Amino acid sequence: MTAAESLLKISTYRSLAQSLPLTTLGLGTVLLSGLIGVILNQPSHQDDGTPASLSRVSGAFSLIQSFHGDAKRPAPKLWNQRLGLVRAGNLWKRQGRSIWWQGWSEDGDAYLILPDQLLADDSKNLRKHQVLGLSLLGSDELHRQQLIQRLQRHSERPTQPTSLHSRCMQRLADAPAVFWTSDALAAISGTTAPLLQQGSHGCLALRLNGNTLHWGGYVGDRSIALAASQPKQGWKFSVSDRQKPSNFDQASLLEVHGARVDLILGMLLSRQIIQEPLESQYGVNQSTRSRLALSPFSLRLQQQTKGPYRAGLQFQAPLPGGSAAWATVLDQVSNRLEERGFQRSTPAQDKANPADAVIWNDQRDGQSKVVGGWRWLQESQKAPIFSAGLASLPDTKPFYQVLPLSSPAALKLNARPRNLEILGLMNGSWPALLKQADSLHLQVKPAIPSPNPKASGQQAWWEMSGQLVISSAADSSGDAD
Repeated sequence: MTAAESLLKISTYRSLAQSLPLTTLGLGTVLLSGLIGVILNQPSHQDDGTPASLSRVSGAFSLIQSFHGDAKRPAPKLWNQRLGLVRAGNLWKRQGRSIWWQGWSEDGDAYLILPDQLLADDSKNLRKHQVLGLSLLGSDELHRQQLIQRLQRHSERPTQPTSLHSRCMQRLADAPAVFWTSDALAAISGTTAPLLQQGSHGCLALRLNGNTLHWGGYVGDRSIALAASQPKQGWKFSVSDRQKPSNFDQASLLEVHGARVDLILGMLLSRQIIQEPLESQYGVNQSTRSRLALSPFSLRLQQQTKGPYRAGLQFQAPLPGGSAAWATVLDQVSNRLEERGFQRSTPAQDKANPADAVIWNDQRDGQSKVVGGWRWLQESQKAPIFSAGLASLPDTKPFYQVLPLSSPAALKLNARPRNLEILGLMNGSWPALLKQADSLHLQVKPAIPSPNPKASGQQAWWEMSGQLVISSAADSSGDAD
């Protein structure tokens, strides 16, 4: 089973802490790193026509990934499946360190993409389709015909040499990289796709240095073929091996700091099916949603050593207007929770001002457990910080990190995949390499500055960089599967 196939389904978390969309943010954001396999050493140059060939076939695929060959290792499973064991072994040795590709399409099957010259002397009985010097091999004749139909529907669209799409195809031709569309993201991430719309399309360059996998490139909420204009510095797919991972709380399994809430919740907040109950049941009107969408935030998922939940989610943000501006909304939330049988309490230290701190308990069915709560934190002359907890108490100390749009990054994420896996919080068929990773770090910043940084929805393209640190105990001898 390929990495893409193994990621097609994501299990639903069973506990209350696991059931919120926000708890899947970190896992959803790193899903693309699960596709990249193990990438080795430096790029080898391909024929100058290869980028144009890849551009021609890219419309027929929702995801394309490029790999270095390595004759010292066994041929990848996909090669054996599409070529047969003997032929795959011979061609794999002949391939040497040259680049080859794997593509996924709407039919759910993986395609092996090779240069025509590699198959020039040995192509008998192969189910292949040739396009501008590339041979595309599917699993059977039906899939080959489906591929031909998709290629006919997606006629070649000329692109500028400096466009993002052209630069992406050049990177795929020269070195390890991955290109994807919203169809690939939806197939892989399932119900978490609305949280990832800012990166529903993208192209990343990849590099493995020791036990650390680095990436750098661009993501956006529309096809990269539409990115005709470019930033002043050009579309550069640079991958830094010197990037230092950010330090984060040892108790945290996941931490996210963002310049705006709509970087992760923008798609949800814009949906009518979400807006209507927010307005009718909780009094969250358009004005309130806009203020929330533009608020900077921090959230973290922390391990619970005691109690019924394995992890608790905590959220902090300097919501505009403070407690007075949000009192009506929180009252509506309280009413709904009380209607469902949850009991409200106030911490002893907050008895003097009970509106500033609320804890919710579940005592139904003889239980007695804290399911969450919120409080307002005031630091000297700074704006009050809203601190909320789900499956845990809200933190009484600020962990919120200021991350304004003018900073080098608009969003930072840190995660410990191996710890998440040990706790059973990575349910689903994630690749073993990702499950064994000690840490993951990424940051996102605007690729093209918006004319109005405070306006929601105006930033289309983001530059993303990051690294995945593989556990020293992990087996890093995998291939593209």
